[in-house]
Amino acid sequence: MDIRDARFKIMVVAVTVALAAGFLFYLRHRASGYEPYRGPLATPGTPAADPGKTRRIALNTEPSDYPRLQALGYDLVDVKADPALVAGVPAGMQALLWVGNFTCGDFELGWDAFQRAVQRFGRDPKVYGWYLSDEPNTGDCPKIAGEIRRRAGYIERNAPGQVSFISLTDWPMRPLAPKRVGVDLVGLDPYPCKGSDRTREHCDIGAIDRMVRMADDAGIPRAKVAPVLQTFGQSCSKGDRKYWMPTQSQFRRILARWDRLTPRPLLEISYSWGRQDEWACPSLADASGGAHPDLQSLMKARNAAR
Repeated sequence: MDIRDARFKIMVVAVTVALAAGFLFYLRHRASGYEPYRGPLATPGTPAADPGKTRRIALNTEPSDYPRLQALGYDLVDVKADPALVAGVPAGMQALLWVGNFTCGDFELGWDAFQRAVQRFGRDPKVYGWYLSDEPNTGDCPKIAGEIRRRAGYIERNAPGQVSFISLTDWPMRPLAPKRVGVDLVGLDPYPCKGSDRTREHCDIGAIDRMVRMADDAGIPRAKVAPVLQTFGQSCSKGDRKYWMPTQSQFRRILARWDRLTPRPLLEISYSWGRQDEWACPSLADASGGAHPDLQSLMKARNAAR
């Protein structure tokens, strides 16, 4: 056999194998329903007006978690507007009161009950602020923006020094910009390690840029953006199974990208500390090494430095 023919056949086989592998990766990626972001990156941000005052919260916690959270440097906890729960917030921590809704659902408190809660807690030094809505979807429920505006206005008038907060995902943002609804802080929750519940080599770090660019286009000032960090996976979830827990190196990249886009924000959120059967399992409470990446040590160092 001519050696050139042999080399040609080897090359053809190699190309065929590579194409087949690429096609299988493409099929797996398409099957996950997720395509990585390939658009332009967001421009670097500038520090918030009051740098060095970043508040830190890990969502979905219980009173029994508070000592561990404090040891990791968290200084906020999320609780309902219940006197016993607020009273149970330990010294050195404050409460972000959950009174909101999810997407188009009902609010935790009706309007009358909400007013009573603000009257009760609006000057309570244990209260940092009010969580008014989680991922409101103004595309499907446009009236939600007006309700958020009504509640944010009531907080501004009756809870001096406390903040109003909403968390957004990649649904229409413009109707929910602070200048339109009056909220103080807006969480953004791109979760880059997406497409599988099994660890992959790369997370889609560009997903952070994509959502920050959406916020920029919607008129949301960077100084009012609160990064939502992915500290969960779904390998033991009973619902969706499309996110994996970031490895330590992947999580460092997530933190670095947020630091580039929103350096020293007023609020930073870890989602989630506690397990949620449908959405978050494992969670940050599990991420202490061994069976799961040790994200807790990374957050402890980060929180201590800020």
